[in-house]
Amino acid sequence: MSGIIIDASAILAAILGETGGDAVFDMLDDAAVSTVNVAEVYTYAALNDLPTDAIDAFFADTGIEIAPFDQRQAITAGQLVSVTRKAGLSLGDRSCLALAKTRDAEVLTADRPWQQVADGAGLTITLLR
Repeated sequence: MSGIIIDASAILAAILGETGGDAVFDMLDDAAVSTVNVAEVYTYAALNDLPTDAIDAFFADTGIEIAPFDQRQAITAGQLVSVTRKAGLSLGDRSCLALAKTRDAEVLTADRPWQQVADGAGLTITLLR
């Protein structure tokens, strides 16, 4: 089990050297990321014509656990839509939240709208910046 689930936005902040990104590296010993959010990171690179070398290195060198998206998480992500719809959260966002719920873990994100759903989702959501 991991104590913190890291969203794609936080991973991108770390890789791209954005504000707050350094804090991600301090949390990796007890961290996991959903395979759905890994796909989001690579999607961002593809859409922005960025090389993937830094992304590959991040996942290879940090040792962050990459958690497969399973049926339990899929059901949880689907159920979270009623809580997250007004905040505009995507399936990828709900996948991150679902992993955190199934592990009773905290969430780290750079996306402010997530704080609107923390209570309704029954999660602790920490903003990177």
